[in-house]
Amino acid sequence: MLRRPTRDMNLYLMAFGETVRAARIDSMESSREQTLRSFDELYEPLQRYLMCLGANPSEADDAAQETFLRLYRQLKKSERPANLCGWVFQVARNYLRDERRSSRRHRTVSLDDRIDHGGSPPDPVRNPEQQVLDEERSRRLRAAIENLPAQQRECMLLRWSGLRYREIAEVLGINPSSVGTLVHRAVARLVEELR
Repeated sequence: MLRRPTRDMNLYLMAFGETVRAARIDSMESSREQTLRSFDELYEPLQRYLMCLGANPSEADDAAQETFLRLYRQLKKSERPANLCGWVFQVARNYLRDERRSSRRHRTVSLDDRIDHGGSPPDPVRNPEQQVLDEERSRRLRAAIENLPAQQRECMLLRWSGLRYREIAEVLGINPSSVGTLVHRAVARLVEELR
């Protein structure tokens, strides 16, 4: 289960509220409000997407927070991205990729993350046979998704995170009509593989 911060972004943004001239206060407040509104709207889908990319909850949270800080800086410069949602997902994806490439980052997983990501306690309502069948279905679906070509997998994960084709196209840097084709092919391949 995702643990959503309670508007912690407000604290992070306040840290960047260095002293400014009175003329810039209104634009900074506007940037802060726009960032907080975007955070409220996009945080959960962004977290789901990052976790589907293989990030543990703390990595996904770090990437999301860094993304919204970058959005704040962007808005503060009066440079609003044309497709805000697509911009946020692209920045988060790139941040996660860069962090994974970096040798500075030491990979550790807290016990809480391991419990959250690992198996959940058995459901007393379901019988053991049903639990095994559900786990097998989940394992097969994860394996089938991993076997998709990279671009199809990215399209599916972004679509499942709630992005529209136009937004997915901007994140991946491709034509929106190509997104439709990639999603259609991915679904067909998953259906075939899961039969």
